[in-house]
Amino acid sequence: MLKRPKHYFQAVAVMVGYVIGVGMFGLPFLFSRAGVLSFFMFLAVLGPIQYFLHLVYANLIIVTKTYHRMSGYAEIYLGKKGKYFVFTAKMIGNMGALLAYIILSGTYLYQLLSPALGGSEFFYASLLFFLEAIIVFFGIGMIARVEFFITGLLLVVIIMIAVKGSGSISLTNYSLANWHYFLLPYGAMLFAIDGNGSLPLVAKLLRRNKKHIKSVIRLGMFLSITVIIVFTLIIIGISGPLTTEDALTGVGRILDGRVTMIALFFGILTMMTSFFGVAESVRETLWWDFKFNKYLAWSMAVFIPYILYLIGFQDFINVISFAGAISGTLCAIFMIVIFLKFVKKKDSLPLFNHKPKIILLYLLILMFVSGLIYNFLA
Repeated sequence: MLKRPKHYFQAVAVMVGYVIGVGMFGLPFLFSRAGVLSFFMFLAVLGPIQYFLHLVYANLIIVTKTYHRMSGYAEIYLGKKGKYFVFTAKMIGNMGALLAYIILSGTYLYQLLSPALGGSEFFYASLLFFLEAIIVFFGIGMIARVEFFITGLLLVVIIMIAVKGSGSISLTNYSLANWHYFLLPYGAMLFAIDGNGSLPLVAKLLRRNKKHIKSVIRLGMFLSITVIIVFTLIIIGISGPLTTEDALTGVGRILDGRVTMIALFFGILTMMTSFFGVAESVRETLWWDFKFNKYLAWSMAVFIPYILYLIGFQDFINVISFAGAISGTLCAIFMIVIFLKFVKKKDSLPLFNHKPKIILLYLLILMFVSGLIYNFLA
């Protein structure tokens, strides 16, 4: 049996906290329209693909002597043009994610506290934002400890939602398939199960130990997808055609007050844990790969999405769909292109028992290109 190192479960918490985020909250709305057949088809296809991409990125981190984020690795293996292209694609996704966290966290905290304390969504969004910004400022150690605590609470809270909401679930709220919307959730699902941004932190916590990193990726993906399945099916089962874009508002209209408060609390926790991971990813990209002063890197990572929020970018579904389809697809393609260089080298695949077939890698690229074209045309 693999002996667990000191920071093993912190590393799992970092990854799960990164994956279980804002993208998950858009899934019930999209799949209430696309149908549960679409939901399980996307999980069956994109789940293993994302697991593979996580191994690809972790492999890249292990075999490269210096720490970088994805744009830094792109520069090493694809040159300057690759670096700036990946940086642009990654920033679209990361800034979109951080913006979405700010939007939803303000909505949820407002609904939770305003009946007793008053105030506006702007006030509550700003309050949480500044708390999150301070935690990110103190770096990986504090993030890992906070992620471990909050991710544990997330698992407890989602079980409570499942138990409390089970009596309100109706099978008639599940549609099998709506072919008009069947492929619509592609971008959101790709976004929702993407945990690549957590892997540099995971690698640092586990000192690049290949067996422990692979184990964390496997367990982190299993826990994350389990939570996503339970959450999505429960929300659709309760809300049905009344499922809202943010998932929890619709549930709050149907369930009693206590369950609604639990759901809102769960939503706030997921926004916080994911904000930590994504903001740290942006900060380290600017610090490690572009040699920004670490304080300037922190300021840009946390305040650019807040400024976007202030000037009016507040459409949740559009933000996550755009971020997932554009950033997720382009970054996946470039990661596979980098990986193709590794496949040709001996002893460069420590996380893989067998060398992946080249034809399969090209088929993945073709699939992602097709998904990108679909999202532009849909």
